[in-house]
Amino acid sequence: MVSQSLVDRAALDELEGVIGTEKLARLLDRFTASLATAFDGAERGEADYAREAHTLVSMSGMLGCAELSRACRDFEQSAKGGGGDFTAALVDLRKLRDATVTALRDLRDDKRGAE
Repeated sequence: MVSQSLVDRAALDELEGVIGTEKLARLLDRFTASLATAFDGAERGEADYAREAHTLVSMSGMLGCAELSRACRDFEQSAKGGGGDFTAALVDLRKLRDATVTALRDLRDDKRGAE
């Protein structure tokens, strides 16, 4: 079952009403695929992670993933500030990313099962 805190079904339903089922499905597929590898790699610097977080803020928010959007925004701001160890925050962000990917895939499976 999809966690309401990770994916807002009502937001997705509203977006589906605006752009249609097929477009939403393609958008979710692309987002889930890119999200699955977001924040990977050990050799990257804070600025690179901050750019990636910035990219995900609006997309995750638009697709009903408010918790991920907030976490990306917070991470981006702290990474841009520099001077600190962002390892723990990155670990937490990766866990949230994985949980959100799972929630989105579960939602997609639920929708396919209802068709």
